[in-house]
Amino acid sequence: MASKQQFLRFLFGGGWATDFGSTANMTPSAGGDIIVPFLTDAENVTYELDGAPHKIGGTTKLNSSVVASGAEIMGICDFWRMGTGGTGTQKRVLLAGTVIMADAADGTFSNIATGKTDNAIPCFTTFNDKLIISTDATADAPQSYDGTTCAALGGTPPNFSFSVAHKNRVWAAGVAANPSTLYYSGNLDETDWSGATSGSISIDPNDGDRITGLASHKNELLVFKGPYRGSIHRITGSSPTGSDAFARQPFISGIGAVWHNTIFRYLDDLGFMWSDGTIHSLNSTANFGDYAEAALSRPIHKYIREHATFSRLNRCWAVNFTQRSIVVITLPIDAGQFGNQILVMDYSHNPVRWALWPAYNANCAAILIDADASNTPKLMIGGRDGFVRKALVTNRSIDTTGAYTGKVTLPYTNLGSDFHMKTLAGAAVGISPKGPYNMTFAYRCDTNAQQTVTVSQSGGTALDSFTLDTDSLAGASFTNKFVEEVAGEFRQIQLQVTQGTTDQDLELHTLGMAVEVGGVSLEN
Repeated sequence: MASKQQFLRFLFGGGWATDFGSTANMTPSAGGDIIVPFLTDAENVTYELDGAPHKIGGTTKLNSSVVASGAEIMGICDFWRMGTGGTGTQKRVLLAGTVIMADAADGTFSNIATGKTDNAIPCFTTFNDKLIISTDATADAPQSYDGTTCAALGGTPPNFSFSVAHKNRVWAAGVAANPSTLYYSGNLDETDWSGATSGSISIDPNDGDRITGLASHKNELLVFKGPYRGSIHRITGSSPTGSDAFARQPFISGIGAVWHNTIFRYLDDLGFMWSDGTIHSLNSTANFGDYAEAALSRPIHKYIREHATFSRLNRCWAVNFTQRSIVVITLPIDAGQFGNQILVMDYSHNPVRWALWPAYNANCAAILIDADASNTPKLMIGGRDGFVRKALVTNRSIDTTGAYTGKVTLPYTNLGSDFHMKTLAGAAVGISPKGPYNMTFAYRCDTNAQQTVTVSQSGGTALDSFTLDTDSLAGASFTNKFVEEVAGEFRQIQLQVTQGTTDQDLELHTLGMAVEVGGVSLEN
């Protein structure tokens, strides 16, 4: 029987997903293009706008010496005080062990408060030129920090776990003795909790839940309850009394937030983690309620179910890095008691695309202004070893020495036909070359052992001539690296590309295969 050879090109049409299985129906178009609907692995990568997986940058330590004798950093924030001089003053504040510490944008942290509860979960709220610091520990009283002095918050505040600024007031909740009570301060006065313009609102008391999070969103205050039944409530109005008085309106029941630090704002929406580890958006919840299929995290629910440490989800942190259109979520997995994995939601695509960042091993995360990078916002992560790290730096190493692997694995495909035996006659990897680096191209035919081939990334322009042959060339450059030393017969095949060398990059735009099929065409 005559043989027909075709060249097929795989284009990335989806992100990491565990709930779609390990195979996908990918039939070539008339031109030989195949849209890959999801990836079975997308580790330590982000996505370019065309869907191309790109190995993430590495980390460097912000502080040269450990804080709190190497204790876990439970939370970190960026505190700016404008004052009256027209120039802002930055303090980066963290909670580690039993101390609250701050630096002067120089990486040298010093104690500003001691005697806090070990492993407590902090909340940081900027209000009235001060930073209000609270934790979920009943023994920790809320603190106020003005950039110089940190002391107990004045007045008679409730012993709240978290707070937000909304309508020129501090709103607070998470009081153990009154778990369903929402408190608000006087107007423009974070120390007034008993005056005529301060007060409290009961949010479905004795419903079996407690208030677990707050968010100021679109002129309203959103109040989340959990962790069992779940509910979300809206606080409308602008003052305690009068025609525009504060009022509570139920929004949805059956879902809430697991804790305050898992609530994040992105695009024109609000995201949050529920007590089962799933990630939801407010807009989608408004349309579909607690319907699990509408969750942002729907493609990776299997991973969450099998790996998350559900008793410690209140220690997760979710932050939106708008400059990269990603939300970074720290997660304790595999019985870990602190964050040891990062889930990444890329919302530059619709629907969102997920990735996994095991390289960072972060306990908490935040977006901080970096004076060493022309005052641009940077993703920074707090570790379990007393170090804050700048993430996504140019060098692709952990703390300048450690290697990590960018890995992209496609699902198995039968190229439209399980019945026909196919023969692999060649392959190609379409990349934007970054330097004289190597990558590993791997393929697995049916249940046979995976085969690997080392492929050079050298070359960079459309003419396949990398004239600089050193660091990254122009981002628009593209080349196909052809792999001839591949062979095998298959009914289904799985492709993979990895790059795990220190200080080396990978930007993968396409994968290609030359396939021979006896007497038939695979095209639509």
